[in-house]
Amino acid sequence: MKRKTWIVSALMYALVFLVCFGVLHVFKKITNAGDGAEYTTEAAADTDIIIDGSGVDADRGNDPENGKNGRNAEAELSEDTDGMETENDGGKDVHIRRETGYKGWKKTIEQVWPEIPKEEPYTPPKIIQATDLHYQSASSEDDGAAFNTFVERCDGKVVKYLPQLLDAFIDQVIKEKPAALVLSGDITMNGEKINHEELSERLHKVQDAGIPVLVIPGNHDINNPNAAVYFGDEKESTDSVTPEEFYDLYHMYGYDQAISRDSASLSYVYQLDERNRLLMLDSCQYEPKNLVEGRIKEETLAWMEEQLQKAKEDGMQILPIAHHNLLAQSRMYTTQCAMENNGEVIDLLQKYKIPLFLSGHLHVQRIRKHKAEPGVADDAYGIQEIITDSISIPPCQYGILQWKEDGSMEYSTESVDVSSWAKRTGQENTDLLDFEGWSENYIQKLIADQIGGVVKNVGREVKRSMAVTYADVYIDYYAGRKIDAKGVRTSEGYTWWERNLPDSYLLKELNSMINDADRDNNYLLLPEDTILEERYTWKKATASDATPSQADRTGKAD
Repeated sequence: MKRKTWIVSALMYALVFLVCFGVLHVFKKITNAGDGAEYTTEAAADTDIIIDGSGVDADRGNDPENGKNGRNAEAELSEDTDGMETENDGGKDVHIRRETGYKGWKKTIEQVWPEIPKEEPYTPPKIIQATDLHYQSASSEDDGAAFNTFVERCDGKVVKYLPQLLDAFIDQVIKEKPAALVLSGDITMNGEKINHEELSERLHKVQDAGIPVLVIPGNHDINNPNAAVYFGDEKESTDSVTPEEFYDLYHMYGYDQAISRDSASLSYVYQLDERNRLLMLDSCQYEPKNLVEGRIKEETLAWMEEQLQKAKEDGMQILPIAHHNLLAQSRMYTTQCAMENNGEVIDLLQKYKIPLFLSGHLHVQRIRKHKAEPGVADDAYGIQEIITDSISIPPCQYGILQWKEDGSMEYSTESVDVSSWAKRTGQENTDLLDFEGWSENYIQKLIADQIGGVVKNVGREVKRSMAVTYADVYIDYYAGRKIDAKGVRTSEGYTWWERNLPDSYLLKELNSMINDADRDNNYLLLPEDTILEERYTWKKATASDATPSQADRTGKAD
């Protein structure tokens, strides 16, 4: 009886044990399923051994290279992990390495999408225009009698110091960092090959500084019969240059970079930036002989129209630049300055609504707007011309043209600061150290000496007073400054002119300069509303010696 009771009790305890074990097993399965949901790929990558649901190393369970099946692997795991935390899984002890989750490792990949470059904002260009340098090399003269006679008969150019003036100007240009330096003709005194060669060599300094130099000839530069050198008491003829030689000497200054060249002349088109082109025009007549007057050849006019049309189609603003003048702008110099066929050129440029034309030749700073006929409204369209003064005549100034973001253009002038350059470079010459004062006195003395042959029987002080008055007007007129007409005509010096030489050509010139200088000609702003919409299509796209010598004023240019 007792034996039977014990057996029943044992069976009951066994049954209870099995039920408890079953409950625990189910609980374990549920728990493992929940843990698996939180077990990430990163954690798995950190785990030395991963156990799958069957308790077998998922990576090694059936590895033929190991010669082990899952069971053997499990046995090795059990042997190697003695002392580790265990759980009971179906009667087998399974050793599991507990992970703590993310430990700082991250997976990286190379950039999938290419980086989009940021669009650079458009910076409007700026150019510097210098004209009528009339460069004279120091090696072409010895400061002797012949050279000094030449200087005394000149029209005020600072011939003696032209090499130093050029050095100071080049340094100033490099400091300004324009998009281009434009030299618009009469770059040498009288076309002397020796002057061309030296000038070409010295211009390398500008281009070496990353500033393009653009050159066109003037009437003095090619096939000039007046080419000369000055040694001792003698003026000697010397070699000038042919058109081919001019190109050979200056091909690196605009011609090599041109997007189009005229086959009939030394004209070309230069792409200034993505919105602007420069139409560099050769307006000179040097074949079969050199002439003072300017003219655009018929073949060049045809080429010009092609370039103007192409610029319009390409949405480009185009700026024409020549040596000779487009418009007659001076009461004092009425001949030989404006191009002989300027009417044709004006009509062509206005056909394409070109707003501005740059030139030199006159040696006078002038700005004028073309009017087709009297009575045309001031705000009506008409091409404007800026004539930049000769850089070789005091105040030795050049032009600066700055494009603006709104499409307008701003022009102003600046004088070469020779004095600062002289101090900076350690010059000892007092003329250079006070160049402005020296140049003014130089002009006054030059004019006094030249009118000495005309003004007779007057005292030294009277002559000096007359010379100072003329020189002051002369400097201001050439520099394009407004002249106080009333103040000049009531001055002592002007009174002496009226008393002593009432019918002289010199007094007529003096009055012409006074009457011409009724406003300042050193600044121009072409606002956007004068730049006609039909011309500047790029804005839509982006938004969606020209003067005679002082000794022989005849109203003709030299």
